[in-house]
Amino acid sequence: MNLKEAKEQGKQKEKKEQIQIYLDRICGQVKASEVHNDLREELGNHLEEMIHDKEQEGFSPVEAATYAIEQMGDPADLGKRMHKIHRHRMHWGLLSGVVGMALIGMVLTWIYTNSLLGLGYEYSSVHLLYTSMGMLAMLFCLFFDYRKWIKSAWWVYILMNVLLWITPMIADSYGGMNRFFSLPYGFTIDVTTAALWILPLAIGGIVIPHFRSGLNVRMIFTYIALVALPMVLIYQISDWVRLLLFGCISLLLFGWITRKWLYTLITACFCGAAASLLLLMTDQYSRFERLSAVFNLDQDSKGMGFMNNAIIDIVKTAGWWGNGTDIAIGSTLKYLYLSYPGVMLIDVFGWSACALFFVGIVWFVSTLFKILPRVQDKFGSFVVLSVTVTLALQLIYSVAIITGMVPIMSIKFPFIGYGSHVILEYAMIGLLIGVYRRKDTVSLSRNYNRTHTVQSLTLPER
Repeated sequence: MNLKEAKEQGKQKEKKEQIQIYLDRICGQVKASEVHNDLREELGNHLEEMIHDKEQEGFSPVEAATYAIEQMGDPADLGKRMHKIHRHRMHWGLLSGVVGMALIGMVLTWIYTNSLLGLGYEYSSVHLLYTSMGMLAMLFCLFFDYRKWIKSAWWVYILMNVLLWITPMIADSYGGMNRFFSLPYGFTIDVTTAALWILPLAIGGIVIPHFRSGLNVRMIFTYIALVALPMVLIYQISDWVRLLLFGCISLLLFGWITRKWLYTLITACFCGAAASLLLLMTDQYSRFERLSAVFNLDQDSKGMGFMNNAIIDIVKTAGWWGNGTDIAIGSTLKYLYLSYPGVMLIDVFGWSACALFFVGIVWFVSTLFKILPRVQDKFGSFVVLSVTVTLALQLIYSVAIITGMVPIMSIKFPFIGYGSHVILEYAMIGLLIGVYRRKDTVSLSRNYNRTHTVQSLTLPER
C-alpha cells in the first residue's frame, strides 16, 4: 500500500468517525431505543448522499462530511426534534375512561353488597380483588411489546384450542354449558370468554405476516381453517353467545384484512342463516324461545319475557334521580343485579346518571375506533381492531339491555360487571394502549417509506 492509498483510507475512516459521532449525539436525545437503528440508517443514508455529491465536486471526504453535518444542523436540537416525533405516547384520555369505569363498578358492587343485600364486604372485596388483578394485568400488557405475539401465536392458538377441547370433559355442566375450568384456591377460568379475546389475536399473529406479501387463496383458506376449529369446539361446549361473538369478530377481521367486504357480507349472511337453522334444530335448552321472547313480551310476561318486563318496569319507575338504595323489588331480579349493573345504576341513581353514563360509553367506544387510523403497523392495527370490536359489541349490548327490549344473554358488562372476566378486559385494553404507546416507535423501515424521517425534518438554510 502506497502513501496516497494510506492517506485516502485515513480520510475515509475519519469521515466515518465524524458521521458516527454525529449520529450518536442525535440518538442520545431519543429515549425510544428501538428506533435508534432506523434513525441511524435513515439519517446516515441522507448524509452519505450529501457527502457523495460534494465529493463529486472535488471536496475531500472529511470536508464533504463536515459540510453535510453542518447542513443537517445541531445534533442536540435535531435529536430533540426526532424524540418528539418518535417517542412513547400514553393515551391518558382512554386510560382515565378505564379508571372511571373501574370506580363505577366498585361503587355499584359496594352498594349492592352493603345496602341492597346487607352482605357486608363479601362481593365488594372479591370484585376489588378482580379489579386489582385486572389493573396489574393492564399495566403488564401496556408495557409488553405486542409484536412478540407473532412469535408465540401458534403456541397460544394450540393452547387455547386444547383448553376448549378438554374443558367439557372435566367441567361441571351449567345450563347446558361446560365452559369453566377450575383452578386451585377457588379460581376459575371462563374458557370460552378467554378464547373470545385471545384466539383472534393468535390467528392474526399467524396470518398477518403472510398477508403482508399479498392476498392469495392459500392464506384465505388458512384463515378460515384457523377460525373454524375453535368455532366447532365452542359449539361442543354449547356456548352460543361466545360462538356468535367469535364468528362476528372473525368475519369483521377477515373483511378488514382482505378488503373483500362484499364476499365478507355474503359469507356473514350464509353463516347467520346456517347458525339460526342449527340453533332451531339442535338446541335442547329453549335458547331460541328465550331469544325470541322480546317480540311478544305482552303475551309472555310471566314466562320467558319475565326478566325483560322486570327491567322495563324498573326503568319506567326510576325517575330522574332514582330510588336510592332503598329499593323495593322482587327478590329474583334483586339477586341478579350484579349481572345487570346498568339496570342497577338507573334504579339507584335515575335517568340523569344513566344519560351521563351513556355519553361516557359513546365517548369511550368512539375513542377506541379513533386509535385505529393512527397505528401504521399492520399487526398493531389488527390488535386495535380486534380488541375494539370485541369491547364495543359487549358494551353496546350491555347498554341496550337497560331498555329491556333485547334478548337476555350471558354477556357481562365490561369493566363494571361482577366476575373474573374483568381481568381479561383490563389486560386487553392494556394491550391496546400499549399498541398506541408504540405507534411512533415501531420499525421505520417496515412501516414508512425511506424518506419519512428526512421529510419530517426542517433543515436550516446555510
